[in-house]
Amino acid sequence: MNSARRWGAVSRSLLAVLAVVVLVGVVAGVQAFLKPPTKPDAAVGQRVAEDFLTALRAGNPGAAWDAATAEFKSIDGRESFIRTAAKAPILKEPLHLASIQEVQVGEQPRAEYIFQSPESKMVRVLVGYERGTWKVDRLTL
Repeated sequence: MNSARRWGAVSRSLLAVLAVVVLVGVVAGVQAFLKPPTKPDAAVGQRVAEDFLTALRAGNPGAAWDAATAEFKSIDGRESFIRTAAKAPILKEPLHLASIQEVQVGEQPRAEYIFQSPESKMVRVLVGYERGTWKVDRLTL
């Protein structure tokens, strides 16, 4: 009878360990599933970047700034961004998408859209995810 009790105790211990392992696996799986994406589909990101640049080219940098991420806004305030955009002639030129590259930001892959002017000058637009929406996260002239 003593061995039966030991076997019962071992069985319960194994069952408890198995339950913990399964629970940890479920939690990890849910976290991975719910983790927000770090880069958009190429066409979606391109549209976001082009809409941003179109607002700038149309002389509406305030609207472009309003549609950017909170991080973008914290780097450059609205009035400062408007002044910077006004002083950047490249933002008035027609730009075409030259390439899309993956960059690392905080150990996360992100999409950077590189646009080229007719004079071969480059504008880089980093797209980020904020509150369920893709937005411009950085602009590099």
